[in-house]
Amino acid sequence: MQFTAKTFQGLEDILSGELRQIGAKDIQIIKRAVRFKGDKEVMYKVNYLSRTAIKILWEIDVFYADDYDKLYKNVKKIKWNNFLDTDKTYAIDKTVYSKFFNNSHFAALKTKDAIADFFTDLKGIRPSVDTRNPDLRINLHISNKKCTISVDTSEPALFKRGYRIQRTEAPINEVLAAGIILLSGIKNKKNIIDPMCGSGTILIEAANILLNIPAGYYRKNFGFQKFSDFNTELWVSVKNNADKLIKKDTGCRIIGHDIDFKAISASRINISRANLSNVIDLQLKNFFRIAKHKEPGIIITNPPYDVRLKEKNIFEFYKNIGNTLKRKFTNWTVYIFSGNIEALTKIGLKPTEKTDLYAGNLKSQYVKYELY
Repeated sequence: MQFTAKTFQGLEDILSGELRQIGAKDIQIIKRAVRFKGDKEVMYKVNYLSRTAIKILWEIDVFYADDYDKLYKNVKKIKWNNFLDTDKTYAIDKTVYSKFFNNSHFAALKTKDAIADFFTDLKGIRPSVDTRNPDLRINLHISNKKCTISVDTSEPALFKRGYRIQRTEAPINEVLAAGIILLSGIKNKKNIIDPMCGSGTILIEAANILLNIPAGYYRKNFGFQKFSDFNTELWVSVKNNADKLIKKDTGCRIIGHDIDFKAISASRINISRANLSNVIDLQLKNFFRIAKHKEPGIIITNPPYDVRLKEKNIFEFYKNIGNTLKRKFTNWTVYIFSGNIEALTKIGLKPTEKTDLYAGNLKSQYVKYELY
């Protein structure tokens, strides 16, 4: 079985390492994704365990077509009853780069019609389309003449962990938060602080990593559970084996600060939802007025960067971050993720590492500072 795991640009290496540890084979890194092979058990494991995958697409057919009729005929040949039934719903996602298919919407329509006609011929009735909450999400990818048909085994996307029920403005994506934490390496630290914690995503992802809580632990369902060939016994075994490895202690303190009472309230609700209230310490504090920390540790934070969340003077704001770090956090290691690369230069500290990442289409940087 051939799969493609989608991720954020810049996290491909981290994702490939996760897949290798889970047991995937023939791993190949491509832009914003990692291709791999595995059986049904590997597919279940990747969906449940991977922290940096956005979705797992199962490639069910590849063919070549240079017009809409050939596309229709090839799609109709697929045994759709292995994935879908007439009482279920489906939707088509499309990505088209081809001179032969200059109308991506029409290509998706022909794909939809082929699936509907497959069931009409087989059973006399057809399943319905539901673009918002389908039982089966199908991915159509056309590159020149090459057509790849995949089914989304994750639906909904894997960044929808299930614990974030309260949001602040401009929250960091859960997959991206996990990615920057894994890039930093957080083991053997006495303190982990996010001083601008917002709704608590970085704190929760850090706690889950340290406690070995599976990324999908809080979710109620995955797309593959609606497939006709879903193996309940195998899925229960995968979950139970993973859950047995959950730890009771993080081995360090995880602390969240924020100046905004609403943010702290949102964090508290989300942390409670994740059953981590006894693991994460929340404090209503202004980062710029914080007391000096004597015991060293690590800061991982995603400060405002003036895209959706505005600051009166973003450059002055970042300059103050740098000044506070120099005065209050001697011997700490600091990681800052920001979508405002120019503002990062105003921090006034020499970075020891820089990693280019993308938050959607926004080029961002993840910067490491060693403070002495």
